[in-house]
Amino acid sequence: MRQSTVSVRGQTVIPQEIRKQFGIQPNTKLAWSTRNGVIIVIPIPEDPIRASVGLLKNTDFTFQDFIEERQRERELDRRREERLMKQVKRAEKRQRGT
Repeated sequence: MRQSTVSVRGQTVIPQEIRKQFGIQPNTKLAWSTRNGVIIVIPIPEDPIRASVGLLKNTDFTFQDFIEERQRERELDRRREERLMKQVKRAEKRQRGT
């Protein structure tokens, strides 16, 4: 596992072998997110549409599979949002003292 240090300005250096492996060059945009306490960094291709051509070639993954997976993800997101809203409402209630 490679390590880097975050500067006071929030900057870090991506190790060279990782940059080479993923084709990260100067001005490459990166998408940042978190999942289950893990930071996820995804390089965004200059032309994301062109980069995705053939991505699923020679796989059994169908468009229908994609739609079903997306529906499951949306349902999970909806449930998470509902839980979060309940937590917010409880916190607001406690602050009001009711």
